[in-house]
Amino acid sequence: MWQKNKPYLLLFPTIGTIVLLFFGGLFDGFLKSLGYFPALDQTDFNFTAYHHLFSSSEFWASFNLTFRVALLSSFLAAVLGAVIAISLFMMNESANGSSSSIWYRLFQLPLTIPHLVGGYIIVLLFMQSGFLSRIATNLGFIDTISEFPVLVNDSFGWGIILTYAWKEAPFISLMIYPVLSRIHRSWRDVSRVFGASRWNYVREIVVPVMMPAWTIATFIVFVFTFSAFEVPFLLGVTYPSTLPVYSYQLYTSGTLTDRPEALAVNIILASFTVIMGLVVYAVNKRWNALKGWD
Repeated sequence: MWQKNKPYLLLFPTIGTIVLLFFGGLFDGFLKSLGYFPALDQTDFNFTAYHHLFSSSEFWASFNLTFRVALLSSFLAAVLGAVIAISLFMMNESANGSSSSIWYRLFQLPLTIPHLVGGYIIVLLFMQSGFLSRIATNLGFIDTISEFPVLVNDSFGWGIILTYAWKEAPFISLMIYPVLSRIHRSWRDVSRVFGASRWNYVREIVVPVMMPAWTIATFIVFVFTFSAFEVPFLLGVTYPSTLPVYSYQLYTSGTLTDRPEALAVNIILASFTVIMGLVVYAVNKRWNALKGWD
């Protein structure tokens, strides 16, 4: 009886383990970032690590790179994901369901590829000695492969952006398409009665319906790309590096005295994510209020 009346008790072991490992590690890292490091005989709390980071040009270069990569990656993925979802939805309305289902599964293929493998594919395609540069050379577009633009291991982060854009666009479309599939076919018929074109139908009905899910999905992609490690580590440069790679370099290459700064970088990443989440929540709530969906 107690299991039926209180099912949350059955979840307590799993939830307790997740809370202990995740929040316990986060709290331990927060204490060490404040100078509480018994291994170094430091038991006083201070903001020395944060002061060193905020006064370091290397940290701000890494932050600018991380923000630029996350912003451009999430923007491109959001645009591509929205186009894919809307195209599949309009195709489903105008054609039979089997053809749209085939395209839907085709666009899901990048989701089955790990990010590290996706980054390696970008290396093989877009590096100066990669497939595309050789094809361009054989077709006469460029004379030598050295004339091919540097898109991998570049300081701007184009290789990282390309990887996340094509990897996360299907995720965003997967988040949007189920929302669009709930739109009744009769809505399109009603819009035709009032003389609305296909573009007006998409702008006035489809886009407003998908906006809440699109905003959430874009934020998830932004947070993921902002704190991801493996792709920037593979496709980035030594300097500047993204914040997760910068934290890793401080933690592994430096001495024990550098570890509070490395952990402080992680705390900054987590805090920035929380702040961005609150901003997105407020914007999304405001959008719903303007549309009368509250």
